[in-house]
Amino acid sequence: IAIIGMSALFPKAPNMRQYWQNIIDKVDGVTEGVDEWVGEYYDPEVKRPARIYTKKGGFIDRNTRFDPLEFGIMPNTVDGTSPDQFLALKGCKEALVDSGYWDNPKWDKTRTGVILGYGSNINRGNMVMFQHGIFVDQLMVIIKHLLPDIDDELLNEIRTDVEDGLPKLRPEIVPGFVSNVLTGRIANRLDLMGPNYTVDAACSASFISLDAAMNELQSRRSDLMLAGGINCSMPAQMMMVFSIIEALTREDVRPFDKKASGVLLGDGTGVLVLKRLTDAERDNDRIYAVIKGLSLASDGRSKGLLAPRLEGEILAMERTYEECGIDRDTITLIEAHGTGIPLGDSTEAQSMKAVFGDRPKDGLMIGLGAVKSMLGHSLLAAGAAGMIKTALSLHHKVLPPTLCDEVNPELGFADTPIYVNNKTRPWIHGES
Repeated sequence: IAIIGMSALFPKAPNMRQYWQNIIDKVDGVTEGVDEWVGEYYDPEVKRPARIYTKKGGFIDRNTRFDPLEFGIMPNTVDGTSPDQFLALKGCKEALVDSGYWDNPKWDKTRTGVILGYGSNINRGNMVMFQHGIFVDQLMVIIKHLLPDIDDELLNEIRTDVEDGLPKLRPEIVPGFVSNVLTGRIANRLDLMGPNYTVDAACSASFISLDAAMNELQSRRSDLMLAGGINCSMPAQMMMVFSIIEALTREDVRPFDKKASGVLLGDGTGVLVLKRLTDAERDNDRIYAVIKGLSLASDGRSKGLLAPRLEGEILAMERTYEECGIDRDTITLIEAHGTGIPLGDSTEAQSMKAVFGDRPKDGLMIGLGAVKSMLGHSLLAAGAAGMIKTALSLHHKVLPPTLCDEVNPELGFADTPIYVNNKTRPWIHGES
């Protein structure tokens, strides 16, 4: 399957061109959240569970813009809706423009579909509904309890004042409360008549969307597919979840580093346009990279639901190389999950050692990287971030750097062909 178009929106990267430039320039996109985002939630001592102990994250620029009129959307339908729905729409159009098909008269929209990784996590859209449907009612109960003699007229005035401070509940904004309408909106506004749906598989959602899109192409039900992941309006409440399990670092995200101490969350949107390779070559499409296979695995029964299991990671890689028919001794770049959480890094390192073996006497070395070191963990868009980075690396013939100051010797890479690549290098292949 050929990747013929892409778009990216990530921290300090409003477009794919800047995204790639930031990677090769080793730009760290992690910053502190603005005061409006942090609110009263920041508590470095974590005296209460519903707090965050770091302000850091991979935030998209506050000046990120979406023009609803460009897509025939009435501006009054945007208020109160999750920004993800509109930034996903913008990202899909940009990817189609990049592919050369947006204004191509031969583009058959009836055989074009969109499948994106997107979650039912807390977002601005459903928060507005919760505020109207739960918070306001609970507030009225509290006021009644504190002021039992308050008359109904004053109580209703207070309710009206509170509701006036929230986005209005109008029929036009209802679709923005429903997560899986995200791809339906894209199909509607871009006039795509192939399949459209979202998949929620947490960190692997982007890859599950790719797998589903590839199946559509391989079965010949569709001729062009958009796939990727969306995670663009992360509220502080999501950070609370990761604070409770102490997965967040108080420092920087540095996968495989000696000082690695956890991950930080981030925003992002990544979309890829896919086409069968034979068709792309026939139509003289610009091909960034080729996906030769994708396999899935689960961890099965492990010590904990959130703890990675070595056997599951090995199984995923073994299945992929078997499906692709690629000699693993020819691999010279790996884009890792690389969260910077010590247990995750250790498990991932062990799995790669098991799959790639000891350091060969005269074999190829394998550069290892993780774009999370520059973006944080963009959750459902994380796979798309890594896939776009890797496709651009192949296209430009550059081994991309990762931010790592001192590799953790306990990971045992010294006895393997794997090295953490922390410099921008030319990617030169031999005849083999």
